[in-house]
Amino acid sequence: MTDVTNPTGETPAAQPQAAAPSEPVTPPTVPAEQPVEEWDKERAAQTIKSMREQEKKFKQDLKELETLRAKEKQRAEAEMTETQRLQKQAEELTAKNAKLEGDLIRREVIAEVNLPSIFADRLQGTTKEELLADAKKLAELLPKQNKTAPSLNATNPANGQTTETEQQTRERLFGKQGNPFNMEDIKKRGGGVIFNK
Repeated sequence: MTDVTNPTGETPAAQPQAAAPSEPVTPPTVPAEQPVEEWDKERAAQTIKSMREQEKKFKQDLKELETLRAKEKQRAEAEMTETQRLQKQAEELTAKNAKLEGDLIRREVIAEVNLPSIFADRLQGTTKEELLADAKKLAELLPKQNKTAPSLNATNPANGQTTETEQQTRERLFGKQGNPFNMEDIKKRGGGVIFNK
């Protein structure tokens, strides 16, 4: 090898050198093989039989495990859905209760202010005081009713004092019936069959 000097005058760093070829290389040690046992038919049959029994047992255990997992999953789902169903039902009942309480308060306010019941849905507010204030404002905007106007009973204009017989009711509803054998009445009504003599 030639010695190469650095122009700065320093010696180069030591470089790794390859191992000398004269050293013998030893191959990795291989573990000694165990002696092979001789083939024994009965022992092999016993081993195969025990392995098959273990495999059967493992298959049964696996089936049982899968069944248990499926049942656990169903139970968890049923429990979760039951819980969710109960939670949903509780929310619905709470909302329904709040609506009914609101309607009841609105009715009380409408009755207190003497507003027509049609305005119950138009009232705004959550507490009775807010609804009462809104109802009073609404009552001020509505025209005042005339207290002296006569009240009419439209379903029974005669106040039920006159009674009518069954014959009068029939005449009022179907008209006055004439004699069905009188030819002049039949001709007036435009019906009947007239035979020439």
